[in-house]
Amino acid sequence: MAFRDMNSFVNILDTRISFSEIGSGEAYLALHGNPGSRKDFSGMSEKFNRENCRLIIPDRPGHNCSEELLSPVADPYIDAKAYAQFIDKQCGGKSWLIGYSFGAFVACKIAAEFPEKVKGIIMYSPYIKPKDESVSSLPKHSKNPFLGTILGIFKPLLAQEPSKKRIVDSFYPVVPEESYFSTWLPRYTRFETLLAEVNDCNWMALTYKAVFEKLKNLDIPVKALFGNSDKFLDIEFQKNALAECLPKAQIFVADNAGHALPINNPEKCFELLD
Repeated sequence: MAFRDMNSFVNILDTRISFSEIGSGEAYLALHGNPGSRKDFSGMSEKFNRENCRLIIPDRPGHNCSEELLSPVADPYIDAKAYAQFIDKQCGGKSWLIGYSFGAFVACKIAAEFPEKVKGIIMYSPYIKPKDESVSSLPKHSKNPFLGTILGIFKPLLAQEPSKKRIVDSFYPVVPEESYFSTWLPRYTRFETLLAEVNDCNWMALTYKAVFEKLKNLDIPVKALFGNSDKFLDIEFQKNALAECLPKAQIFVADNAGHALPINNPEKCFELLD
């Protein structure tokens, strides 16, 4: 069964957030990767429709159909604040969090800042610690009328091949269909999406150490699933990061699976929710 309310929107921090949901019962807020969209979890929709739980999937701010979060001052925690409001409005004030790839770090950030709103975290191919801690100046330059126009023209063109390679590496060992490239590559290489992607990485670099410190005192269930054929992540590096900030986390590894677990291995992902 397809998602219901496919074009639902909610206003959070003066930002229009697009989301989908399916099922009924206990709330599970699912957070996609970077880049990505709510469609990353569409393979799990039929299972949620059969079980006593409700899957709520927003397009993260700046991605796909959701607007960019704007703040009068630079605030690397603005996304966590937005999700806290989203949980209040759409999830009954408290929710399980499902984080795929970069979405796992966003889930950690929400739990660190608003622990009272989180029942537990389920992670798929979690990317929670950066290897490169540099901060890009792209968001700052994009606000300049002249530089922003130039970047808006050339950045999407330069991003075509790197973005295509990332899709291939994420899907490995599965080969994505050509229709996936024709549908999603244009969306992933829009300047607005590229800007949201850079903002995500900047916010991670600026906040992950403080987030890790807060998570060490967090007492909630956490499960993480990696694919043993992941070409996109350094699995051991991310496992060590989990052990650093969430030492009680249960870690599982799926055989013959790559990075795009919710897309290519939805049944294995659903097993972690039991």
